[in-house]
Amino acid sequence: MGRSRGPGRGASIGQGATRDDLVRDGITWAVIVAWTTVCAWAQASPSGISWHFFADGTRILLHGSGLHLYARHPELQIGPLAFLAVAAWSWLPAPCARVTAQVLMTAALPVVLAVLWPLVERTSRRRTRVLLAAVVLAPAWAVLAVRWAHADDVVALLALVVAVRTARRDHAVATGIALAVAAGAKPWAVLGLPLLLLLNAGRGKLIGAVAAAAGIALVWGPFLVADSGTLTAFHPQVGISASSVLALLGYTGTVIPAWDRAAQLLAAPAAALAAVLLRAWPAALLCGVAARLALDPQDIAYYAAGAAVAAAVADLLGTSLRVPWLTLVTVLALWQPFVADFAQRLGTSHGVALWWFEHQGAVAAVHLAWAGVVPLAAVLAVRRGHTSTEPR
Repeated sequence: MGRSRGPGRGASIGQGATRDDLVRDGITWAVIVAWTTVCAWAQASPSGISWHFFADGTRILLHGSGLHLYARHPELQIGPLAFLAVAAWSWLPAPCARVTAQVLMTAALPVVLAVLWPLVERTSRRRTRVLLAAVVLAPAWAVLAVRWAHADDVVALLALVVAVRTARRDHAVATGIALAVAAGAKPWAVLGLPLLLLLNAGRGKLIGAVAAAAGIALVWGPFLVADSGTLTAFHPQVGISASSVLALLGYTGTVIPAWDRAAQLLAAPAAALAAVLLRAWPAALLCGVAARLALDPQDIAYYAAGAAVAAAVADLLGTSLRVPWLTLVTVLALWQPFVADFAQRLGTSHGVALWWFEHQGAVAAVHLAWAGVVPLAAVLAVRRGHTSTEPR
């Protein structure tokens, strides 16, 4: 990233850090962990809304359909590596397994920020910038990790951020493996593949690409070889949300358009690639996620977390602004109200929440505007205000 500034005054400890620096860093991370915990606690009841998909899918994979999983259960839009991650806790009683997973998924947010930390420009505002990003991110992350308990998105997002770090450090094999892990947990994570262009030499790019391809083939290949019906998972019978962009374009019903999943898997990495080629690589994940969400048939509250993490990467690594505006706008634009009894939402909601439920078309228009404007703003901001953003 940009050039590091010299250490502050005082006796140096380690690689140029002073004792005061370490204390301030410790306080910053303590606040981040505490705030993340508070946000997770706020989403604790009710929670684990989607956990049954992971518990059932893990059981079916290991003790049922095996490699025929996706052919027989196309509703499970979850990668095998996410099921294997959940399987590590399957020996615990059901409530304990879920709570353990929720705690670990909550803890993943400080890990995400810690992975990005060395890449953030070292200025006097560095701690404040990361802290403010965490303040904005944590509420959305808690919706993903605790309320909905979507382990696949957590694994994919963490792996994508690791890929950003390893690509910038020019670790080709590690980058390829990280990208394969992301795609093995959630198919849409193929949007991260253009990060391979950040690797230094042509040989490094090739090695990284081979590692990523081999990893993805190792994860998904056995399912495709064992049962060609695995591809039916591209056409799941899921409802098209009234607040989705597809609904805004006139699509309705319980079966998504035949072209939709393929379009997502092509458009998302293409958008990320465009950002890299425009020398705005910190905006690549945001551009990819925006393309994916613009084509997604559903509109679920936990989607905001992935978009917010991608926006935070652009904010922290692509701009020098103290306030993470891209992340803030993303969280606000993709916010959703929650009601325990969805069928009674219009009778139990008030204020902004009631407006949200009553004006689904307007919400879809906001999402479409976000998908077009915010990624473009990120690309322009990166190109205008940051150094060392081009692929090496």
